[in-house]
Amino acid sequence: MKLRPRTESGDGGLFAYHEAKSDLLLIFRWDGAGLTNSGRIVLFEQEVPGFQPLHIQGHLTRLLFMIRSGDAVAKLVWIVSSPRYHDLDKIVFPWVRMWEAAFAGRFPPIEYRNENGEYLGSLGASRNGKHRAKPATAKYVHF
Repeated sequence: MKLRPRTESGDGGLFAYHEAKSDLLLIFRWDGAGLTNSGRIVLFEQEVPGFQPLHIQGHLTRLLFMIRSGDAVAKLVWIVSSPRYHDLDKIVFPWVRMWEAAFAGRFPPIEYRNENGEYLGSLGASRNGKHRAKPATAKYVHF
């Protein structure tokens, strides 16, 4: 990936959001981030074996907050060991697709790479390519 360094924070992975009216501050730390030639953000997050759904869903929630706050996120790259990327996708895929169906929004592309940076797959890899290219419609979401 040809990325430029993100200079707003030391390693590029720190994002701060300040709400002036209430003087509240949120700080999100990703394992890394870079910028595309067009200035869009590519986020990197590494997961070690033993990751939990709530932890992964927390990352996805922060990503949504960033997008709603106006950050132009081009892609989320999850770094995970080759044997575990399907396990990670089994957590990520339904959460992303259900959110897209319920709220008519779109996530940026999500891909999985191993510790050496080799491409393993993209969102839906755990479903052997049998997922929809488009998000499901809300009529399939039952709460």
